Amino acid sequence: MDQLSFDDLLADTVKRDTSPISPLYKEILELLGSGISSALEISECLMKKGKISNERYSSNKPKAYPKVCSILDDLVQQEKVKFVEDKDKNDRIYHL
Repeated sequence: MDQLSFDDLLADTVKRDTSPISPLYKEILELLGSGISSALEISECLMKKGKISNERYSSNKPKAYPKVCSILDDLVQQEKVKFVEDKDKNDRIYHL
């Protein structure tokens, strides 16, 4: 079994950062740019546009909400977006 070095991990990170941004990432960045900062509200807008599934949990939260948060967290790691706060585990706020 091959072991990964720190340099290998760093090289993998650099590859991800230079890859083209997916259409969903672009949509999320556009929504953030328009002043929408809530991950829940971003999810709702993407559902209305037909960009993500409109399925919901019994709590009425979109099933794609974790995916949207994951993309936002990736953008935070790439330093394109700033995480602001977690609102009582019900929503997350981000800013460009």
